[in-house]
Amino acid sequence: MLRLIFSAAVGALVGGAVAAVVGPPGAGIWVLAVALPIGILSVVFLRLGASGLASTSVSQEDLTRARAEDRLGVARIDAVRQTGTQINDQPVCEIDVTVQPRRGAAYATTLRSVVPLIELGALRPDATRPVAILIEGGPEFGFVDGQVSPQEIDGLVVPPPGSVPKISWPKAQRVVNGARRGPLLGIGPRGRVLRGILFVVIALAVAAAVVAPYGRAVVMTAQAAQEGRIGVDLRRPDELAVAVRALEDEIGHDRVSTVLITSDFIRVEAPLTPGRTETDVWMYRGGVVDHEGPAPSQPDLAAEQFSWKDIALSTVWALMEKASAESGIPVGDASAVVSRGTDSDIDSETFGASVENPEMFISLRTEYKSVSFRVNADGSGDVVAQ
Repeated sequence: MLRLIFSAAVGALVGGAVAAVVGPPGAGIWVLAVALPIGILSVVFLRLGASGLASTSVSQEDLTRARAEDRLGVARIDAVRQTGTQINDQPVCEIDVTVQPRRGAAYATTLRSVVPLIELGALRPDATRPVAILIEGGPEFGFVDGQVSPQEIDGLVVPPPGSVPKISWPKAQRVVNGARRGPLLGIGPRGRVLRGILFVVIALAVAAAVVAPYGRAVVMTAQAAQEGRIGVDLRRPDELAVAVRALEDEIGHDRVSTVLITSDFIRVEAPLTPGRTETDVWMYRGGVVDHEGPAPSQPDLAAEQFSWKDIALSTVWALMEKASAESGIPVGDASAVVSRGTDSDIDSETFGASVENPEMFISLRTEYKSVSFRVNADGSGDVVAQ
């Protein structure tokens, strides 16, 4: 189970890292924050399990079962060695013992266990202590000092060291209800390939689940890499088209009143219902559309709305390059704003309102200079400096 958890944590870490790179700001951070400690803890517990750590304590249920099945005995401490490892500031020790059961042959064994400092004195060599043997034939046992009467172990004599066979504790197994229980998945060479495939599948599945909300961004990032570009640029035709489709799907119609196009995000003010003036803000960034709520400034007229089809989306990048050539300023982080032009007819009922054909304003800047160009949103006409 721990290895399955570790595989899932690895998948979450990979997915979270991908989301953090291709998604909007903050994407994948919470996944990384959760998956990293889980992954570390699972590795720690895996290492502890692989080290063969055992517990020398016995539950009341285990003691009752051992007494009923006549699996009590005595054990002599032959040697105690501290391994140099500590868990919660308590030493991990190797304990050599010789066990004499009430029923069955004596045996020697070595167990690794975390020993509280206050209990080290009870593990002095040649000390004899009562034990409950947890499974028929051993070697698993636990100390039961004070829980067994002298009559229950009366007459038991532990053979001298080296005079009995040594039995090793089974690795990666524990005794539950008088029976050995191994890990959910085996650890031996048999089935290793299938286990490896399972772990990889789990990691990939979790990574895919984490990245799924940012699928558009992943695809566009891969396509940009194929073109030799690092990262997505939403001003370019293909990326812009994907973003516009995502916005249109989320908004539910194709009417907008203001569009801001940058390399990293597209911000749109659009009516909740075409033909009405109640307007909200939507933002496309990192493959995700966020609905940010009411626009700071609400339009006065429904006529300020226009369609995505009124914007020559496929020419935005080319228009920016043209503006760059005319101004001598690199495209860099140039942006474009699209909205309807202002009615300048003083005799019109809509004088001063944004009801004319949509216009695109392209802004280019450096640390020392900024310029702006205007062009018809449908791409027609000249690019005019403002």
